[in-house]
Amino acid sequence: QFSDFNYYVTGDDFSTVVSDSGTVSVSDGAKGILAIVPSDGTVADNDEGYVKGTKEVFLFAADKPIIFEALVQFTEANTDDANVIVGMKDAVAADSVLDNGGGPAASYSGMLFFKADGDTVWSCETSIGGTQTTTQLTSTNKNNLSGVAQTAGGSAYQRLRIEFAPYSSTKAQVSFRIDGVLVAVHDFTYTSATEMQLCAGLKNGGTNRETLNV
Repeated sequence: QFSDFNYYVTGDDFSTVVSDSGTVSVSDGAKGILAIVPSDGTVADNDEGYVKGTKEVFLFAADKPIIFEALVQFTEANTDDANVIVGMKDAVAADSVLDNGGGPAASYSGMLFFKADGDTVWSCETSIGGTQTTTQLTSTNKNNLSGVAQTAGGSAYQRLRIEFAPYSSTKAQVSFRIDGVLVAVHDFTYTSATEMQLCAGLKNGGTNRETLNV
């Protein structure tokens, strides 16, 4: 499943989930830019917006590697308030990002990059049900394989890549890369996984409207 977002109609390959009359639309720009805006003119804390694959067509399984990759960009409307997720999860809906900087949903099948309200760096997460492994990409976290803080957001696009590589009927390595740099590897038990869909979205962390470009 691949798109340059030269057009967007919800319900085709991808679908919109928004609150407060938010919008998902194609903006002018080389390579195709999908702009996700979680609020209308009346901006509220925890307004949210997502683009999801219309159907859950991906599943963690033996001998079935998966590669996810997206170019994303956002500029914080207020310092560090944006809540962002990019990757794959099941049942993308309201509160796929939890309120008030809570990060991704408490229970899901998936693999994600995310940035929470109050943070300025990316985190990586793998999840089956309520069991998550999370790596925050600070400079002091020894599990951040790049050794430097991986700042989330800014004027430049970032290439986020996640690779699911099963090596047995129950286990896989999941590798996370930012702009080609390996930043984390999770040894991942994927039994009891459920089907997933592509996902990108954000939630306001205050009364400033955030925007995610994909």
